[in-house]
Amino acid sequence: MNSPHSLMDRLQPLLEAACEDSLSPEAALRLEAELRDSAEARWLYLTYMELHGSLHWDAAGGLAAPLPEAHVAQSEPVSPAARRRSTAAIAATALALVLTVVVVPLWWGSRHAGPAALVDKDAHSVAPQPVVDDINTAAPHRDPGVPLIAVHPATEPASSGHDPSTPVTPALPGVAAAETPASVDSPTAAAAKLIPVSLINSELAAGWRLAGIQPSARAEDGEWLRRLTLDIAGRIPSVTELEQFLADRSTDRRAHAVDRLLDSPEYARHLTTEWANLLVGRSCGPEVDLPALKKFLRTGFAANRPWNELVFDLVSAEGNGHDNGAANFLLAHLNNQALPATALTARLFLGQQLQCVQCHKHPFNDVEQTAFWEFNSFFQQTEAVAHRQRDPKSGREMTVGMSLVNRPAGGPTYYETRNGLMKVAFPRYGGSEVDPAPEVNRRRELARLMTSGDQPQLAAAFINRIWEQFFGHSFTRGVDDLGPHNPPSHPQLLAGLSREFIQSGYDVKQLIRWICLSDAYQLSSRPNDTNRGDDPELGELPLFSRIYVRSMTAEQLYDSLLTATRATQAAGDWTRAESQRQAWLEQFIVTFGTEENDEANTFDGTVSQALAMMNGDVVQTALAAAPGTVLGDVVRDRSTEAEKIRRLCQAALSRTPTQREMTSMKRLLARASRPGPRSTEAYEDLFWALLNSNEFALLH
Repeated sequence: MNSPHSLMDRLQPLLEAACEDSLSPEAALRLEAELRDSAEARWLYLTYMELHGSLHWDAAGGLAAPLPEAHVAQSEPVSPAARRRSTAAIAATALALVLTVVVVPLWWGSRHAGPAALVDKDAHSVAPQPVVDDINTAAPHRDPGVPLIAVHPATEPASSGHDPSTPVTPALPGVAAAETPASVDSPTAAAAKLIPVSLINSELAAGWRLAGIQPSARAEDGEWLRRLTLDIAGRIPSVTELEQFLADRSTDRRAHAVDRLLDSPEYARHLTTEWANLLVGRSCGPEVDLPALKKFLRTGFAANRPWNELVFDLVSAEGNGHDNGAANFLLAHLNNQALPATALTARLFLGQQLQCVQCHKHPFNDVEQTAFWEFNSFFQQTEAVAHRQRDPKSGREMTVGMSLVNRPAGGPTYYETRNGLMKVAFPRYGGSEVDPAPEVNRRRELARLMTSGDQPQLAAAFINRIWEQFFGHSFTRGVDDLGPHNPPSHPQLLAGLSREFIQSGYDVKQLIRWICLSDAYQLSSRPNDTNRGDDPELGELPLFSRIYVRSMTAEQLYDSLLTATRATQAAGDWTRAESQRQAWLEQFIVTFGTEENDEANTFDGTVSQALAMMNGDVVQTALAAAPGTVLGDVVRDRSTEAEKIRRLCQAALSRTPTQREMTSMKRLLARASRPGPRSTEAYEDLFWALLNSNEFALLH
């Protein structure tokens, strides 16, 4: 494998030449060969173009410039009982270089070792992902002349409660048209009635046969429910939820669990968190009314509003950000000539890296520089207006809100090429030109073109992102980089799901239901002898023959710790607990002054970091066996030692311990206690060890 630094040395002069429009034909061939042969090179290319994608790209300092440092307190995992005996040392840590972030794989099994001796590796623990030979899957030939963004003008999307029109779906750019396969066996009777589930099953199974591999075994019920609850509700299941699910002997119990979680308030809350982070970030500025944006998203997801309607509202929004929560997306990104708004709208909703052509033609497809500025011209009528009010006590003027206002401006947008030539761009999207007259609301026209009728690009971009949320990897290398230059792993499946999603009326819950009832989602994360090479971290496209192990997000880990410990029961004040949650999450965020308003998350996915950072009284009380918490109930219960161990394992790992684990845990309790009944400190140490295990920290 190439050394990251030697690869960077070869790529940097080529990328600089590409940015300056001085790339010779020979150099272009070398660059194309590097990107074709190396996943690391492709990620470096995307990172470089993001950092250098503005007219003032030299301010970024070059590819090798380190990221800004962010110091977070960390400590070695120490049990509550041990903490009372000694104080752990706190060390400062810094962010890695961009090269490290985008190139070095995360080998969770070896890198985040906790007190794993208590976990029976042969039975239930998450196995490390070994490095083996790559599995190569051939991708169909793509016509490089196919445009990245295809638009078919239509009317505005239907209002909430009514399905948009659904004419025949045209072929997705870079994705072959799909044929609906014959129905195949599904894990539940409910899934067998869903044609999209059969489509997923047959297309993935065809890929496994072509690669000569067998999928992993079906996940055990507790493992599957844990993953499902994390993916839909953003937390692990409670012991009560686990026991109720295991007691259900119906053949459709997995389908029932999916429906129960999709109907829960936590589904809307979790999806709101995911999309609020994407739209404005965790550390948005004072111009953004984050609670109002979250209310707009949460209300929409809870009511299952069609996805195209939500996108229409976000792109066309006007008015006060407090009254119209959708307006906060663009209020956050109108700086720098609306360059962030241009790039993020294309990337989040269409899966397009338009910022790559802000300064020059894309080196590997037919997208020209003018495409960025034509898209940018849709935002040139929009301004963010501050509402000020004089403080009666201090006499100072204070900003009390922001509004998104559309000004009647017309004419072209001016931009400069690399050789200093000034050019003009008019509002144009996917072949559809919009009247540049001042009285035409350009953003509303853009929203209409993006979301009306059947929009395969809008559908495919959303499906690709949701698929990544549930499987850990999307169909493409880079979830928001769709196009003929980056063919998907399963083109017919992506095209077929896009068609079905459009015909469903852009039904988000239905899409998630299809994914969760598919055969692939029922699988375990443990590889077998044939599919160990199905590992996207090796640079190849995923085959989805097993669940790929990944770390929880910071929000998932925090909420899972509260679920496992019932810490909020000890606190007794949900408002206070939510305030502590937000304060804890903000410790991991670093904001960059780039033209896309980027931010980074320094959270590394380990419980040891989470517990070290969690200095609030809520969790400390929970781990100190306070009344009302899981640990408090266990130590006060008169049940047997084995039953107490079982309850702690169910709370932390969503399963009961194996016989080998039970023996190890009893020995731990014996060593931590004086002769006689087991002490509270011994159970604290055991629970702490379970919460520090890889099995708890990882989503598998």
